[in-house]
Amino acid sequence: MPEGKENIILLSKLQAPQIKTKTLYRKRLLNLLSKNLNKKIILLCAGAGYGKTTLLSQFISRKKISYVYYHLEKSDAEPVVFFSYLIAGIRKIAPGFGKKFETLSRFFNYPQRYLDIIAGTFINEVIKHIKHDLYIILEDYHASYPSEQIDRVLAYLLKHLPSNLHFFITSRVVPPISMSQLRARDEIFELNSQVLRFTKEEIKNLFGTVYSISLKASELEWIEEHSEGWPTSLRLMLQSSNYLEGIKSSGYVRRILDSYYQSQSNLFNYFAQEIYNKESKEARRFLVDCSVLEWLTPGLCNAVTGRKNSASILADLFMRNAFLFRIPDTGYRFHKLFRDFLNSKLNDVEREKRIYRRAGNFYSKENRTEQAVEFYLQAEDYKKAGSIIEKIGFNLIAQGRSSILCSYIEKIPKSIRIQRPLLLMNYAQSLIYAGRSDEAKDNCLWAVKKLKKKARDRKKYADALYELGGINLNQGKFNAAKRWFKMALNVCPKSSSLTRASILNSISSIYTAIGGRNLNEATKYLEKALNIAQHNKFKGLEASILNNWAMNEFKTGNLNGAYLKLVKMVDLLKKYFSPGCGAGFYNAAKISLLLGHKKEARTILNAGIKTCSTYNDLWSMARIWEGYTLVYQELGDFIKAKQLIAKALEIYEKLGIVRLIVSILTEMCKINIKSGELTDAERNLSTIWELKGNRNDPEAIPILLTEAKLRITQGKSANAEDILLNTLKLSQGYKHIFKSFLINIELSKVYHVQGKNEKALSALEKAILISHSKGYDYLLLKELQQEKWMLQAIKRENIEKRYIMSLIKKSKLDIHWVDAFLFGIPKVIIDDCEVQDETWKTIKSKKLFFYLLLHWKKKVTQDCLIDALWKNVSYRSGSDSLRKAIQYIRQILKSGKKKKLDLITSGKGLYQISPQISVRLDTEEFQNLVKQVKNLKYQNEKYEDYLKKAISTYKDGFAIGWYDPWVDDLRRFYQRLYEDCLVMMADFYFGKNKFKDAITWYKRLISLDFYNEEYHCKLMKAYSATGKYEEIVKDFEQLKKILKKDLSSEPQEETVRLYKSLCSKKS
Repeated sequence: MPEGKENIILLSKLQAPQIKTKTLYRKRLLNLLSKNLNKKIILLCAGAGYGKTTLLSQFISRKKISYVYYHLEKSDAEPVVFFSYLIAGIRKIAPGFGKKFETLSRFFNYPQRYLDIIAGTFINEVIKHIKHDLYIILEDYHASYPSEQIDRVLAYLLKHLPSNLHFFITSRVVPPISMSQLRARDEIFELNSQVLRFTKEEIKNLFGTVYSISLKASELEWIEEHSEGWPTSLRLMLQSSNYLEGIKSSGYVRRILDSYYQSQSNLFNYFAQEIYNKESKEARRFLVDCSVLEWLTPGLCNAVTGRKNSASILADLFMRNAFLFRIPDTGYRFHKLFRDFLNSKLNDVEREKRIYRRAGNFYSKENRTEQAVEFYLQAEDYKKAGSIIEKIGFNLIAQGRSSILCSYIEKIPKSIRIQRPLLLMNYAQSLIYAGRSDEAKDNCLWAVKKLKKKARDRKKYADALYELGGINLNQGKFNAAKRWFKMALNVCPKSSSLTRASILNSISSIYTAIGGRNLNEATKYLEKALNIAQHNKFKGLEASILNNWAMNEFKTGNLNGAYLKLVKMVDLLKKYFSPGCGAGFYNAAKISLLLGHKKEARTILNAGIKTCSTYNDLWSMARIWEGYTLVYQELGDFIKAKQLIAKALEIYEKLGIVRLIVSILTEMCKINIKSGELTDAERNLSTIWELKGNRNDPEAIPILLTEAKLRITQGKSANAEDILLNTLKLSQGYKHIFKSFLINIELSKVYHVQGKNEKALSALEKAILISHSKGYDYLLLKELQQEKWMLQAIKRENIEKRYIMSLIKKSKLDIHWVDAFLFGIPKVIIDDCEVQDETWKTIKSKKLFFYLLLHWKKKVTQDCLIDALWKNVSYRSGSDSLRKAIQYIRQILKSGKKKKLDLITSGKGLYQISPQISVRLDTEEFQNLVKQVKNLKYQNEKYEDYLKKAISTYKDGFAIGWYDPWVDDLRRFYQRLYEDCLVMMADFYFGKNKFKDAITWYKRLISLDFYNEEYHCKLMKAYSATGKYEEIVKDFEQLKKILKKDLSSEPQEETVRLYKSLCSKKS
């Protein structure tokens, strides 16, 4: 049962009442019960006095079934009390039952929030410990009314009931559960007042067989008509007759019925009065005084009546009175109707208070504190009640009984409450659990003012300040909370280790929540808190501190530090369960995945499932399911990830936790993007912002990142860029280093798509520098594997190249890089190792490899390869040559350090460079440089640099020494681009009035294409600008001579006119 609940249990409530010998055995009804034992619930629902209790007592005394009897009262309306009695009852049958409940105490302070955990854990315990049919008898279920909480508990239990667990319920009203569904599924058997009434035959047997009173047929008709078979009316008649010795005829019955009709009073009250009047004066006073008591024991009755012979009086009354039940080994209780009748005769208020006070004193001496409080409150002895509440209040909260504590205190006048600071603190805590935080704050403030004046109560003063800080923290008032916490820390005695550690942990959580420069401040408090918790073995608090510290490390970007703390926390959570600890397992798994520990993440989540499912902690289970969605996303199983997201989302929506709904929808949006479900992603994103609202706090950063990814996928790179730049400012403002890393990665992708290579490199370099300093190796490697251009850029620009290469070599990821150079004499470098010419068995195998490299982004057909390299042979011969060439390539590449490396994938007549390979081609770099230059203006400072790089990359031309048709085609293509570069470079210098440089580049153009008269014209203009007219004449005459010799033509008219114009300037 919940820890510390043993003192809640009154064993008499778990004892079925003893059956009197003068009771009719109701075979008709007992047979009906026996035939329906397979039902989930057997409901005996009728008004008072219909024999429900007697029938059940007969049934369990004669039928060999395993059962737990539980008599409910108004005090059983709390789930913690209800389950404590159930567990205590079941432990009589299965002593090990209910162990898991010992850690659930504080759950009961929030029964609505944690119903699934509480009731689910009970069900799990039943499945584990009870292997046979067990019947739980809930006697007088209506007595706990109104209790929505118990109704919800019963509804949950019935919905999830294992097949071997059944309920017997007796009640005056139908319990508010889904009766129609139970009836439709034939899971309920009901006995109502119509069925419970005595039939004519049963009345005859009761009078004749049990009481030996013979009835005439007319008298039997009369009794049946006027009693309507109500069992209590029949017992009253017989009870009143039993007071007269020797009367065994129906004449007496007829006389009392005549007297009853003349009185025109209530049937029960009439006969009860008859019975009451026939008792002695002493017995009558005893009965009235004891009517305030639910349960009667000789000791208690002696205390409230001032007698010493209560034991003999009770025994005598039981023998003669049908309305006093005996509970074996514990005592007695009145029939409810008879008790109400007796209590109506207690009209002296002072006498009643005196009885209550005596009962309170009795229970106080017996250390039955709660019973004492209840009687003191009824006696209006608020001083004694308040003193006891102050002693037991915090224990009641620890037991999950905050609501009953609240009800006790609210019965004490406010004028008395506000003078007792400890009572105010008890009240404040109970109000917090009731969701009345503003009232709790007011009571805390009153307590603080009172305790401030008491120098000796520093511990209590610190507790009050800490409680006040906690209330403000839960309301999101960080500054106020921090102020109260620090005041609490200043006054808290060093000997109060648990309080001090808790205060330090709370202060750190505020600094972590605020973020920015406060993150470093938080660690100072966390370190102190952890030292105290570990020294004093506060294991639950230690787990909380480690989780808070890990989240602090995460915000500062220290994933490895967070991981180490979370691993320790997980070990603690496995042994010391606490509500909502699934968040800890989720955090640990998430960080593990970010560091690339996939197996460990799954192991952590499996441990979380094992820990939390035992308690049916659905909130925690939902967090763990969310953790599994991250695992399945990592594995590429989006279908499984979606299924788990749906399960988690259902729980979050049920609990109404907006923050977690936003979190899980963000994950769903990511999956939508990866799966190409952009419409669904847009819809989920819209829902997220409707719930979230604020786009400028730290919690918005992951959502903004996801939105940017969606815009990138939609081809809206400009929108993505704006989002990412704003998000980066936000992240940097809160000093969220890890998120800044992710944003820079995404920015580099956007810039790459936009062709803004310089910005792409800058963002990528920033991300790499963060990764190097913080150890985000796994995530960076993943990006390099997916974004092939990144590795090429890193190698080309020498960005942290040593760090990147060391990562690749140490990692288990299958990342390789190929540098292919086709300008000049073709050569290839694989993983920084050049493949020497002599290692290629044939030139064709080398050309084939380069051909595939040039087409690395797509699959190339066998026909295409044969046509390019073996065009002049038969198809069969070409196929054989292709197969051999592929084999040669693989042999070369698998030699030495590359034994496990296969750069070429093939299948169904298709060939391609393996997708795991990062390919860098000098031809692609050349094209990109030319493209960038053409998009720039002369004024751009990078214009000249890019042109020089492009021209330098071209070297002496494309694939020197190769003359295949496909090579020639590409050679002409790249030569045209190279020529464009020379033109742009010469024109650039001419435009900058750097005529000597322009002359040099125009000459290179002429050497490349002498017959292009446009180049000669530009050269002559450059000569003119420098005054070298003789050079103009020389170039023109040479042009004229070569054209006539080679082409039998003359210079164009435009060229001649320009030449004459320039020459005329000289004269």
